[in-house]
Amino acid sequence: MTALTHTPLPPTEPSRAGSLRTRAAGEDDRDFLRSLFTSTLSPFYDGDHAAHADRVLDAHLASGRDPLGHFSHSQRTFILCSDDTSDAERLGVLHMVVKRQGTVKISPLILVPEHRSRSGLGTLLLRAAEDFAREAGARQLYCTVAAANTAALNFFLGHGFVLAGSAPGQYKPDSVEHMLYKDLALHTEPPGDDRTGAVSGTRIRPFRPQDAPGLRELVLRAMQPAYRGVNADWVGALIAGHHRRHDGDPHQKSKVIHVAVDETGTLRGVAAAGRKKGLSVKVMPLCADHPAVLAQLLDQLPDLHRGLGRKLYTHQPPDPAVTALMQSRGWSLEGLMPTAYHPDTCTVQWGLILPPAPHRTGDTHE
Repeated sequence: MTALTHTPLPPTEPSRAGSLRTRAAGEDDRDFLRSLFTSTLSPFYDGDHAAHADRVLDAHLASGRDPLGHFSHSQRTFILCSDDTSDAERLGVLHMVVKRQGTVKISPLILVPEHRSRSGLGTLLLRAAEDFAREAGARQLYCTVAAANTAALNFFLGHGFVLAGSAPGQYKPDSVEHMLYKDLALHTEPPGDDRTGAVSGTRIRPFRPQDAPGLRELVLRAMQPAYRGVNADWVGALIAGHHRRHDGDPHQKSKVIHVAVDETGTLRGVAAAGRKKGLSVKVMPLCADHPAVLAQLLDQLPDLHRGLGRKLYTHQPPDPAVTALMQSRGWSLEGLMPTAYHPDTCTVQWGLILPPAPHRTGDTHE
């Protein structure tokens, strides 16, 4: 990835879409920014928003360099306008902060209130933000949104942003702030794949006795570094639990094992679900030899186990790729457990509420 400490500033030529354009902000925009920041941000954030507007514009006008920022490398501000004339109406603002860590923050993206109902304006600004971030060599674009600002929250979620977490009282005592991000370089496809999002020919099916050697090899390779006590005997007990899968007593520690198998018959992933008291379902192990296979398992788990309980949960090491996949599939971080499975690892509990099971007859598991 390009080092952001040497990223050139973006071109000042405006970008156009029909009769709209985005241009670099100028000194003449100061009053507009002060007013828009104050009116839009005050309901959700404490602080002097006019001073905030002055600071971001001053950094932008100083060739984008931020002399005060610790993590910020540069800041740029763009104005969305109605046309190319000198008296063009200002429709919105986009402020971008290039971070030294290889990310870019939207801080903020605002449309003028009377134009928020116009279709496509927000999308146009967000597209400009993504183009800017990619030009800067960023791996991630992120922002924060007040929970009460449902229109903005739904806008970002509807454009591929993922909810990373929530922070009560972050910027206002009675407000919750949501953290959102969009990875610009997250690839779950295997090398040479056609980028359809799954390994070619891989399918999910119930465990069969002939899968035992492959399951043992995969589980030991994937889990032993982060989970003490995972050995051949542990895998044997797991398989024995699958043989008791039709027993409805949670005290019997039964398991329902599904495996991901590719077109050559190679076992690529495994998900073992065990019903707990209170109708929760623990999915462990949940592992794969490639992020694309894990993504495929995560996509199918709700349907595979919808009749087994009311929620799924799993314990995973804090791996960036795993975290991104869990968040993108709607799993919530429910806890951090230091040394729970290994003295050098902080394990993450992820949870997912299952939708109600449709009415069906017969056994849903082989």
